[in-house]
Amino acid sequence: MSHPIVRRTVAAAVALGLAAVGLAGCSSSSDTAEASAEGYPLTLDSPYGETVLEEQPERVAVVSSVDLDIALALGVVPVISPLYGDSALDPWEEDALAALGESELATFDSTDGVDYEAIAAAEPDVILATSGWTLDEDYEQLSKIAPIVSYIGEDGLSSMTWAERTEVAATALGLSDEGDEVIANVAAQFEEAAAAHPEFAGKTFTYAVIHPDQITYISYAGSDVSFFTDLGFVLPDTAEQFSEADSAVSRENVDLLDADVLLVGYPFGDEGLLSRDALEGDALFQQIPAVAGGHYAVVDDAVASPLAYPTPLSELWLLDQLVPVLSDAVAGDGGQ
Repeated sequence: MSHPIVRRTVAAAVALGLAAVGLAGCSSSSDTAEASAEGYPLTLDSPYGETVLEEQPERVAVVSSVDLDIALALGVVPVISPLYGDSALDPWEEDALAALGESELATFDSTDGVDYEAIAAAEPDVILATSGWTLDEDYEQLSKIAPIVSYIGEDGLSSMTWAERTEVAATALGLSDEGDEVIANVAAQFEEAAAAHPEFAGKTFTYAVIHPDQITYISYAGSDVSFFTDLGFVLPDTAEQFSEADSAVSRENVDLLDADVLLVGYPFGDEGLLSRDALEGDALFQQIPAVAGGHYAVVDDAVASPLAYPTPLSELWLLDQLVPVLSDAVAGDGGQ
């Protein structure tokens, strides 16, 4: 593996099934120097304090899979990335890495959280943590290593969209134009899918997940539901009854899940509060109009995680996976 640095390619594309994400554009060293002079020093804000980037960074560390995807989409191969245990990279990450001329990443085992020593040993100029789920615990230690690109605002961890995270990261890395190109490319793919499925426009949807301790209303008002809304779907009025702090649906009130389209994920299998067989066999669930009318569909386990943690790379992979499911559900052919 060659030394990981910021890489820029001309019109590079990452194959994601039938979709692609445009990577960073070509730039000479003089262009980089000019960008550095114009954009830096740069003050980075976060809920935990401010830090300053004196010059455009080249060695970039990331602390989450979301930030890894953002870096790769921008044409950046991180000097260190997290990898949980023996898990492999996601397929869209492998494709993006290959498009940048790399076959593997330098990683740390994130099973027990962020490895400060491994990150420090990689000598990064900056640390991307726009989706750092333990940043409230990690910020002080990480800030001793390098400036941190955080999520913005007290609720930014949960409320920021993938596009907003990408924009924040791109600005910090001096790659604003590349960030705009990545965001525009994803938007164009969604516009194309929405145009191909005009039946999605104005249809309400609910997305719920069966967790071990509750039925969770994922698509509450204020959550990042841009994957669906960018296709033309809208939230039902019921979504206003739920929030990040209050997202549980009781078995007695399972009818609150109703919408024109109902999506349910069962990523915990038999360890969930209800298995798929148990929920689908429940009389109250069967009486929900969306279920009775064939407008209910199951979210595959492989889809649940990238749907919960969207990125500029995973969004297009999800588009390929979910549009057929949504089309069947709208038509009343769901639940198969």
